[in-house]
Amino acid sequence: MAALVLAIATVLAYHGIDQNAFHFDDWPNIVDNASLHMKQFGVDGLLAAVQGAYLPRRPVATLSFAVDWWRGGGAPGAFLTTNLIIHVLTAWAIFAFMLRALTHSTRPTAPAVVACAAAALWWSVQPIHVQAVSYAVQRMTELATLFSVLSVWAYLKARASAGRGAALWGVLSALTLVLAALSKENAWITPLLILLAEYLVLRNRGSLIRHPRDRLLLALPAITVIGVLADILFGGPVSQWALSGYSGRSFTLGERLLTQPKVVLFHVSQILWPLPERFSLEHDVEIVRSAASWEFWLPMGVILAWSGAGALLAARPGTRRAGFFVLWVPVTLFIESSFVPLEMVFEHRMYMPTVGFTGLVAIGLLHAASRGPTVRTTGIWSAYLLATGFALWSTSERIPQWRTEASLYEQAVRLAPRSARAWNLLGVANLGQRRDELLTQERYERALSAFDRAIALNDQYAAPWTNRGVARYLQGDIPGAETDLKRAISISSREAAAQHYLGELYERTGRPLEARTARRRACALGVTPDCNR
Repeated sequence: MAALVLAIATVLAYHGIDQNAFHFDDWPNIVDNASLHMKQFGVDGLLAAVQGAYLPRRPVATLSFAVDWWRGGGAPGAFLTTNLIIHVLTAWAIFAFMLRALTHSTRPTAPAVVACAAAALWWSVQPIHVQAVSYAVQRMTELATLFSVLSVWAYLKARASAGRGAALWGVLSALTLVLAALSKENAWITPLLILLAEYLVLRNRGSLIRHPRDRLLLALPAITVIGVLADILFGGPVSQWALSGYSGRSFTLGERLLTQPKVVLFHVSQILWPLPERFSLEHDVEIVRSAASWEFWLPMGVILAWSGAGALLAARPGTRRAGFFVLWVPVTLFIESSFVPLEMVFEHRMYMPTVGFTGLVAIGLLHAASRGPTVRTTGIWSAYLLATGFALWSTSERIPQWRTEASLYEQAVRLAPRSARAWNLLGVANLGQRRDELLTQERYERALSAFDRAIALNDQYAAPWTNRGVARYLQGDIPGAETDLKRAISISSREAAAQHYLGELYERTGRPLEARTARRRACALGVTPDCNR
């Protein structure tokens, strides 16, 4: 019954998600990736999808995309319905995990079931998760979290079993760990979560050190962190991989490390005060460039205090389970919110870390339930119902924001008016390049205005120059289009669309030699139709 209520409430919060569209990274990963467009279900089609994946290290998500293309004919509704199903499955997995973690050595009671299901419901309706669920390609994040949680849960089941049962649960834990890692790389943090579960959940009371090997195992996280830092300091393979990604970013490794504490606290504030207008695909974040700035040391101090509190709880018998969930948050944020050259802000990164907050909610509700019907208990449950109901409403309000690219980026530029990328993508949405639609004068002018704004914010950003050139070409402004497309190519020689449309423009204006050169360059950048011409 608890699982059924959890599923119904989650589906209610996401009502209408199947009407939403593809966005942003969905295009290169799914829509424009012909290898995923499986017409007939079969092994050959699945293998082709994996071999041609845009992100080859994430084959589990890739296979699911191919299946959804086959069953839905490329309609976004099929992908988003699957995302919602995975979200419900993840909420159920969290429910089971909470119940196992909090009642590991005892039979679950009715209050424990209610408290853990209520905590999982709080997690499932958080509006910060809309980006992971209503953004088709972020199924990778969903799957990584689902399988990571199942891996830790299965490990706890294995430790509570004996003989063949323990072995089977252990195999399931290992299998789901592999599936998590093949869904998204951040799931490689799962072995550390299992290690924490062994010492803080299973050894909630009594001594932490029961065998000589325990000291070495407890030291492994610190040894790993020191190893990563040494690798970065001395230019090892990890740092070479990480630093290579910064060549295409507008910030350095140091700036990212200094800014991420502020970003993490911002995401926490979104959870604490989840108004729908506080969420967006884009956010304006001032880059922090000095460790002396309060914008670094204040949020970093809060994060260190949180982690220190988790360590203190972990050291005391009887509070170690609480320490486990406190430490879950910084541990799961370590990969994506540290040195990896990802975008500075993306809400979907909180999908796995919020499981830690959920555990604390479950502990609080279970503690309240165990005290019986008191004024304090009534107050706690009233606060829970108010917070969860507000989050459910906020999530339902966010779903229409993702209906179209235009509605999504209109919200983005409201929250991030200084983001050149947001304005550029709003222009693309109005231009309708990716649809067979008539380009009206009104939409053309809106697109042009958005591209102008993007260029004004960052005139070294090639994409809006390309897109403004395309818009002008489609409306017959040949001189303006040529100027913009050439400027885009001067900024980045890898602007394939600029080369393609420049070839079209040259051919239209009777310059066949120049058209051939532009088409040859477009072909080299992957524009297949230009290879055939």
